[in-house]
Amino acid sequence: MLNIILVVFGIGLVIFVHELGHFMAARWCGARVEIFSLGFGPRLFGWQRGDTMFQVAAVPLGGFVKVAGEYYDGTTEKEEGTLSSLSVPQRFLYYSGGVIMNVIFALVVMPFVMFAGLPAREAIIGTPTPGAAAWEAGVPANSRILTVNGEDVVDFEHLVIAVAVNGKDGVTLDVQPPALGDGTTPPVQTFELSPKFDEDLGVYRIGLPAGFDPTAKLVVGLDSAAAAAGLTADDHLVAVEGQPSELSLERQLVRAIIAGGAMNVRVRGADGQERTVTVDPKMTPSEQKLVGVAPSSTRIEALRQTGPAAALLTALDLRGGDRILAINGTRVYGADTIQDALIGTAPTGELAVEVERGSARMTLTADLDGTVPPLAVLGDIALSSQQLGTIITVASDSPAVRAGLADGDEIVTVNGVTVDSWDSVLLNIREAVARDMPVDLLVYRTPKGTAEAGEIPASLDEVRVTLQPEQLPRADYGFALAAATTVIRAETFSEALSQGFTTTKRFFADVWRQLQKMLFSEEISTKNLGGIISISVISSDAASQGLAVLFKFLAILSINLAILNLLPIPILDGGHLLFLLIEGIKGSPVSERTFGYSQVVGLVMIMSLMVYVTYQDIVRWFIDKP
Repeated sequence: MLNIILVVFGIGLVIFVHELGHFMAARWCGARVEIFSLGFGPRLFGWQRGDTMFQVAAVPLGGFVKVAGEYYDGTTEKEEGTLSSLSVPQRFLYYSGGVIMNVIFALVVMPFVMFAGLPAREAIIGTPTPGAAAWEAGVPANSRILTVNGEDVVDFEHLVIAVAVNGKDGVTLDVQPPALGDGTTPPVQTFELSPKFDEDLGVYRIGLPAGFDPTAKLVVGLDSAAAAAGLTADDHLVAVEGQPSELSLERQLVRAIIAGGAMNVRVRGADGQERTVTVDPKMTPSEQKLVGVAPSSTRIEALRQTGPAAALLTALDLRGGDRILAINGTRVYGADTIQDALIGTAPTGELAVEVERGSARMTLTADLDGTVPPLAVLGDIALSSQQLGTIITVASDSPAVRAGLADGDEIVTVNGVTVDSWDSVLLNIREAVARDMPVDLLVYRTPKGTAEAGEIPASLDEVRVTLQPEQLPRADYGFALAAATTVIRAETFSEALSQGFTTTKRFFADVWRQLQKMLFSEEISTKNLGGIISISVISSDAASQGLAVLFKFLAILSINLAILNLLPIPILDGGHLLFLLIEGIKGSPVSERTFGYSQVVGLVMIMSLMVYVTYQDIVRWFIDKP
């Protein structure tokens, strides 16, 4: 409830500031303000003070200031104290007043935010996404990003936005790799990266996810299995027992969660002492009914030529487009099973990788001399993230297993509908689940004894099964690695003023460049636009993180409102400013006919924009939400 109150107050404050700008400009120029309204539609309550009715209206999607003589018909004498009686510069100031106040709001708020201390994600990265620009360039995992295009990086959000607004122009990063095992700090490295466009998100990205706390601090849920076992937020993860030490702590956790059952974790407490804690997960049913099938993804999208296993990959003669079938005789169906197979491979001897290439199967071999761990091979391979095929893996203790499905089966039809991609499989299964219907599958299965034949079988076995979706049990351990966070705080108020001004200037430049990329180059998709639903959700999340984060968001929202109102669209402030420029140049206002038609066009444009962003909000928060 407190967050809801803060959200309503915050959004109302930004609107109030904008309308206050118009109100102050009108009064300063000598025009009478008849109505000052927060919201549109029927008045809920208000009070009269002087010439002005101050009111709160029913629809909280904006606000307005009604000035006497604002809509002059050009047929009567101009009355003193009306907007139409003001000079062009005075009217220009009036229509600019909201934008000016929105910028002033950000300039006033941000120094206080910086002085109070702003929680933020540190500019520490995780493991670069395979196939992305940062992965191809070899940016080390767990590094700290120091600068982007020569500008000091404030936090992780700064990095993401800088990449997006630079678009296809690319970015130059100065990177501090993590400390080595002996405690020495490697030299700073510089990388020039060419981002790739992400169709799903509609922006250019370089594939650098946010990293975890460098000290492996834990986040422990209240009333969770981890809390019951004795883990606390002061603990730091040292290792997951039973997991290979060459894996990162993140991968050790993931591997243990996939395995299920009790997890033994070694942690270091606040007193510096290490101990082992056994966490028995709470089994909770999935929110949705499932059948227990997932896509298999072993097709090689790209190979990194500069990684630690580059020479080994060359010796194997792996190629983009190959589908990995087995490693040293162990069948694999995705990154996790490839990882397990490589972990079980001896550091010396022969590495055999069976692949499907075109219409043939072949076994590729290379000698291991102990200098490169077999697991390094996976780090230099990018598996296809586009799950185009219908080959599946099955979850243990699921309807799929009980019906007789197996890893490697290929789904051909779902309830009689032919499917040719994982998206179509998922869509048809979800439709059956929504109707509470069983799922009938026709699958192709490779006949036994053909896996090592060297050729793709001429025919496949057909298997028909019927699945009844269930709410599958899910293991909840109740803890995770903490994100790498920091608090950006100015030591003095003069420093806060400087930081606040710099940050506001960056916000303004970023929003303006994003708008340019969206309108003129399509380097940022319009699917990133958001309306009142997105504003409410994001502001609620910001409020839950504290007042400093909320007011930072409100400052950004205020800048967005300022720039939106500067657009030369009739009915917006920018449209009025455009007509005033025309009037100043030609010496007379545009005709009432032209002005009237323009307002109708502007209204249609704004209403169309509102419908579009509302649609995007619904897709973002209700349809595509996982």
